[in-house]
Amino acid sequence: MPARSRYHHGALREALLRSAERIIKKRGVAFVSLREVARDARVSHSAPAHHFGNKAGLLTAFAASGFEKLASVVEAEVGASGAKTGPDVLEAMGRGYVRFAIEHPERFGVMFRSEILDVDSPDYAASAGKAWTMLAATVRRCAAEGYIRAADVDAITAAAWSVAHGLATLWIGGRLPARVEERDPDRLAARALRAFVDGVVRGAKR
Repeated sequence: MPARSRYHHGALREALLRSAERIIKKRGVAFVSLREVARDARVSHSAPAHHFGNKAGLLTAFAASGFEKLASVVEAEVGASGAKTGPDVLEAMGRGYVRFAIEHPERFGVMFRSEILDVDSPDYAASAGKAWTMLAATVRRCAAEGYIRAADVDAITAAAWSVAHGLATLWIGGRLPARVEERDPDRLAARALRAFVDGVVRGAKR
């Protein structure tokens, strides 16, 4: 069935991205191609090329949408946490980051594969930058509230990202589950992030 008869413009783009995710989940990112995505979505072979140009364009759009979803999950976690201070928000952001990664490992893995993406794409840069901006703003808030020195904002921002990203990556790769007693990644993330924030951010105020 021709693509235009099955989808309107926006829906087709999203359907193609969902097809890419299915292929990655089943076979791995190496097996993604415009032809395979078109076959999975049951549209003409020209449809993915029309929307994304080439494989790098497709994967870049897929990664950019991942950063948008990540921001939504993090914002939801912060909202649900009832956080009142910068350190509270920082903990909640880390929990949301880890939860997103573990619930969407295929998407998370592609988001940081710069060698297969067009990292100069404006959409990708804006989406990836949004996540960093949220984190950096929260650490600056911690400084404004007197928890840390302004001179340490960049270092603590980098460290906070590294803790959440490293924990998520190690859990997805099976390294952490094989070495820790905690079986629930959400609980492990909560404890790890509390330890980091207590020691590095709240502890700096003492």
